[in-house]
Amino acid sequence: MFFAKGEFASGGKDSRGRIIYIGKSIDLKKRIQSHFSKKSAFYGVPFVDKVSDIDWIKTKNETEAMLLEDQLIKKYKPRYNIQWKDDKSYFWVVFSNDEWPRVRIVHKPQVTSGQYPSVGPFVNGRQLRQVLRALRRIFPYRTCKNLYNKPCLQWHLGLCPAHDTSFKFQVLSYKLKKYLNSLNALSQFLRLYAGESIRIEAYDISNIQGVYATGSMIVFYGNKPSKSDYRKFRIKTVSGANDVAMIKEVLKRRLNHPEWQYPDFILIDGGIAQLNAAKLIIDHYSLNTALVALAKREEEIYTEYRDKPLKIKRLPESLRLTFQHIRDEAHRFAIFYYRYLHETRDFRGIRKTNRKTR
Repeated sequence: MFFAKGEFASGGKDSRGRIIYIGKSIDLKKRIQSHFSKKSAFYGVPFVDKVSDIDWIKTKNETEAMLLEDQLIKKYKPRYNIQWKDDKSYFWVVFSNDEWPRVRIVHKPQVTSGQYPSVGPFVNGRQLRQVLRALRRIFPYRTCKNLYNKPCLQWHLGLCPAHDTSFKFQVLSYKLKKYLNSLNALSQFLRLYAGESIRIEAYDISNIQGVYATGSMIVFYGNKPSKSDYRKFRIKTVSGANDVAMIKEVLKRRLNHPEWQYPDFILIDGGIAQLNAAKLIIDHYSLNTALVALAKREEEIYTEYRDKPLKIKRLPESLRLTFQHIRDEAHRFAIFYYRYLHETRDFRGIRKTNRKTR
């Protein structure tokens, strides 16, 4: 078992070392004893006799314990957390099969759209709603049942793109395509939040006034780096300090390698200019992947779907730390390659000078 005090996060394992239940408690002894009582939800079911080991992690406070419990359940998906707990304790995000799909929170996974499967499970319903409200600022989505020509309140607030007062087929088709792309990006964000190991590629440029310019591509599966998939690029076609053009070159060269698995999610270091540059290349290759830019200075996330960015501090801590880790790792890798080129060329210059003075 796994539980989390000042608070404990704790969990139980079976004889093969598999985690079968995760929980949290202020009083670890009483919590464990409660599972063996007749009042326990597990009484009379084959659970207690399967526990052969118990582990625990001590945390600073209840909030940290709740966060750890949530992360561990997402990661390990213990059988008895899912199977024996009340179904209404877990939440799923589903996308309806309408022409303009609606986004809803439900208590059981549903097959409503072939393009966007249900995402979950989520343990904390309140936090999930907060996440969806925050993400709606950069990925507007539909929740209402209004007809297209009857705008809802969220449409007036700029948070629902599924309405308009004019009806022009070409404009409508463009808006619908953009909306479906936005839902795909929203789905990838939620999959990451749910603990799925989606493939994330992050890109960064390193140079000083265009000299020794380099680009980096780092890869994460969920919140874990996959260093064997890292790639570095020596800028070849851009002169001077032009990060936007360099992003285009790096992405184009990367996408010319279809043998490298394509990403579910692309993170660009920079703001709206870098985002737009990356979007041009991705559209050229008809790649259906989520794309965002993360600006260092203001810690803001930019997307193509709204002009206003989202402060990363509005995301739950697990997502915020994951994005910052990925962004920083891309920057570290780019700097490492830049310094390598700089030092190598300086060393070659010293050797040439020494030869001439002999």
